[in-house]
Amino acid sequence: MRDVNNMQFNTTSWNSGDGKLELVAKNLVNDPTGQKQLVDQRIYCLGGGFYDRPAGKAEYHAEHNHVHYNDYANYILEYADTSNPQNPRQGTKTTFCIMDTTGVNTQLAGASGAAVFDWCPTQDPSFNTQGMSIGWGDTYGAYLDGQSLYVADLTPGIYRLRHVFDPKNMLLEKSDGDNESCKLVEIGDGSNGRYVADRGPCNPASKPQFSSLSPTSASQGTCVTMTLTGANLAPELKINFAGGTGPLPNVRSTRFDPAGGYATMTVCVPKAKGGRNPQLGSNPVWDMWLNPGATMFADKFTVRP
Repeated sequence: MRDVNNMQFNTTSWNSGDGKLELVAKNLVNDPTGQKQLVDQRIYCLGGGFYDRPAGKAEYHAEHNHVHYNDYANYILEYADTSNPQNPRQGTKTTFCIMDTTGVNTQLAGASGAAVFDWCPTQDPSFNTQGMSIGWGDTYGAYLDGQSLYVADLTPGIYRLRHVFDPKNMLLEKSDGDNESCKLVEIGDGSNGRYVADRGPCNPASKPQFSSLSPTSASQGTCVTMTLTGANLAPELKINFAGGTGPLPNVRSTRFDPAGGYATMTVCVPKAKGGRNPQLGSNPVWDMWLNPGATMFADKFTVRP
């Protein structure tokens, strides 16, 4: 994140809900001005079938050479002192071609192991279906047009860089409470000129916390439904086991409490290798890891014969 005049940054939005995001061209292709295309969000029903609802507009983005969905993101730079209401900078890059580029947490229930919405056709001025699968995100790199804010004339100090997705609430979501992320950044002047430095999350207290795990064991060749309780358990957390020997427990189909107090998941233990009396290894007790953040809780899960 260093440039003489501009702060450049990556951003990832992702789908932690119970269903895929899918955007389709509306039957009435153009809006009355003829400059943009009307877009519907396609909602799939649990009992089968679907319905479409208005979700805004799209238009051709010349710099990226394909059609973008409008009003998807807003980048805001403001003073870290939240008592100061002024916003020094607000980005103009608010459009995305929405697709699966990054597997954020494919342990989530219903997540696909591979990208489904995996392309944005170039040199095509018409809107093609766009979307985002469960557990997948769309990452825009710092090198792309629009992924920067002008900071050369700002006073040195600590700022908050906020990324707000779906700022106009055009999309129907399971929850709108997780549509914003925030980073602290330092803008200063050094011996080599203006610099920008990442100073971590705006709320360091949001680190995941562990209270209990139930059950704490499973037999080889079986699957159990496990509940993890604690605090700040967000859907981006991948839960893994490490540090033991023998059959490695693996986590599938995780669901998170919207309040972050617990998560339920399916934990499956493969059969140990070897004849009629398979060995579980010298240490069948496994540590639990929460990532990102590499938070480890030792000796939490036992594999039984």
